[in-house]
Amino acid sequence: MALLLGFGVAHLSAAMADAQAAATPSRTVLVAPSDPAVGSPLVLRLPASARLLGLANAGVAANDGDAIFYNPGMLTQARGVAVSVQRYGTGGVTGSLGSVQTLGTYTFGVGAQVLQYRAVTADPTAALREGGPRLSERGDLDASSSAFVLGVARALGGFRVGVSARYAEERIGDAGDGTVSVDVGVSKPFGPASLAMSVQHLGGGPRHRYAQGPQPTQFTIGYGGGLFPIWEKWDLGMQTQVSIDRDGIPRPAGGVELAYVPIEGVAIVARTGVRLPRETDEPLVTAGFGLTADRYSVDWAVEPMRAGRPVAHRIGIRIR
Repeated sequence: MALLLGFGVAHLSAAMADAQAAATPSRTVLVAPSDPAVGSPLVLRLPASARLLGLANAGVAANDGDAIFYNPGMLTQARGVAVSVQRYGTGGVTGSLGSVQTLGTYTFGVGAQVLQYRAVTADPTAALREGGPRLSERGDLDASSSAFVLGVARALGGFRVGVSARYAEERIGDAGDGTVSVDVGVSKPFGPASLAMSVQHLGGGPRHRYAQGPQPTQFTIGYGGGLFPIWEKWDLGMQTQVSIDRDGIPRPAGGVELAYVPIEGVAIVARTGVRLPRETDEPLVTAGFGLTADRYSVDWAVEPMRAGRPVAHRIGIRIR
């Protein structure tokens, strides 16, 4: 774990130095590569799970099918399939599908994320600079961002170690480019939950007329798990983490979920989370609800964007 921590910090330092050294392109409307807060492809900066969005998108210790998007080191503890869709007003929609399966001593995860939106012609890079809250602005320029990931993990001693490779693509109008990145993660059961660590999006960003920024490289450490019985018919779960992006600012996030279990195999879950936002006009607080019956769960989460922007809703289904 110390090796991974050192590797992540070293890579982030080098990435920020490279970003500051890059020259700004001569075109008039571009994402400046010298801005370390910008990360592309945009879909990698958006939530990938309805359940986790309700917990402030704290997912480094998640153990559902969508763990493939947050930490490959959690794959050995994850199971099943998770699919979710989120709308940003009438201007944008994003979806994700993740699946985790175990074969012998190895666990494999596959996932896909897709974002479709309409960029504003006068400022086509607004969403790249300011993230999800700008996706509700319906322009007249077709834009998309997509990513496809494959990961593998296994237990090594008392640790669970994983790695994943991702191909991601950014398109705005007729300009587009793809890029490859790698995630590395490790986790360890600790008490009733798991201690987890990940370094995500190691690689160069896409380069085309509108997107010249680096990938949203991120180091995250966290602790989470649940649901755990706490009283008759009541269970409790939680997720906590701290992330460091290219700008070097530690951003804590975490949430709790409280479940009422009227009969065995059925749970009604309420969730809420708090985070230090990364994007302009992103909310500090998120919330959600879930209903579980045996192996099936339906989840809903909400991001009440600030500055009068439309509220973003996400719904999802998990099968374990």
